[in-house]
Amino acid sequence: MAMSTAPESPISRKVVRLGVLIVLVIAVYSTGWYFAAEYLKNRILTFFAGGNPAGVTASCEDATMGGYPFRFRLNCSRLAVDDHFQGVAASFGPVRAAAQIYNPGQIVWEMDAPAEIRSALGYNTALDWTNMQSSFRIGLSGLSRSSLVLEGLSATLTSTVSSLQVQMAVPSAQSHVRQNEGNLDYATLVRDMVVSIGGEKIALPPISASLDATLADKGGLLDPRVAQDQRLYGTKGEIRRMVVDIGEGRVLTLSGPFEVGEDGLLSGRIKVEVEQIRAWRDAVKTAYPEQADMVDNVANVLRALAFGRDNSEAEITIQNGVAALGFIPLGQIPPL
Repeated sequence: MAMSTAPESPISRKVVRLGVLIVLVIAVYSTGWYFAAEYLKNRILTFFAGGNPAGVTASCEDATMGGYPFRFRLNCSRLAVDDHFQGVAASFGPVRAAAQIYNPGQIVWEMDAPAEIRSALGYNTALDWTNMQSSFRIGLSGLSRSSLVLEGLSATLTSTVSSLQVQMAVPSAQSHVRQNEGNLDYATLVRDMVVSIGGEKIALPPISASLDATLADKGGLLDPRVAQDQRLYGTKGEIRRMVVDIGEGRVLTLSGPFEVGEDGLLSGRIKVEVEQIRAWRDAVKTAYPEQADMVDNVANVLRALAFGRDNSEAEITIQNGVAALGFIPLGQIPPL
């Protein structure tokens, strides 16, 4: 007797169709992700090869794309950058960058030490760190904002035209930059920085400092299409707040407008607030004994302006590179 076959139930057909649909969606998504990843990789490598308005060339060695299924991730075993316009060349360790597939303009990245930067201006910089992490937002007009956090940073700046060598050790540092209505906002913070010159440590306590400043009409520095047209000379800006702290209540605060002339000389009116004037005087005299007379004069003027108090406010005027505190000349600031 022939065996009969039970008819397929509507539920079974729906489950099969759903399974087939899921497989098709995964296949289409995977194919789309693969082509998008290859497209991004090729665009990045083209940009690195000089296909950018700024004319910067770079090499991303052993470039690989990953991150499937929900992000794009680019890895380089080594990154080298050459900016012919600015006369700067740099090499870095391995780099890892990633962006979520639903938000490709927001990129997070990290880089391993060491790094070396060589400048045609006459200096080389060697950098090392224990941890570097960063993120930036990129759009049609270039970077809109970027943040960088460093831990265990050490840097050595060497002049190629003299024997000058400056070393810095910074346990923690961070910086933030953004475009703001055509202007460039910049903020940075360093903690417990120690500075040495020529291998000899400056006799100052570890320095913590922060800076919040704006450069007028310099937002184009973050836009590769016009970055090479931006010039340092003729720049105007404002230090909203700069704080230098060497501990034990010794705090120095600066604020005010400044500008860089066409000859590179600095001008401005900088408000200075000093807490613990005598303690600052003693610390600076210990670090720079050859400047003891000038340091004493400045401290006396500050205390006189504060009617003998140990906290004071004053204004430093800078005219074409010549700085003065009232009638006391502080010296010549070299052209930038």
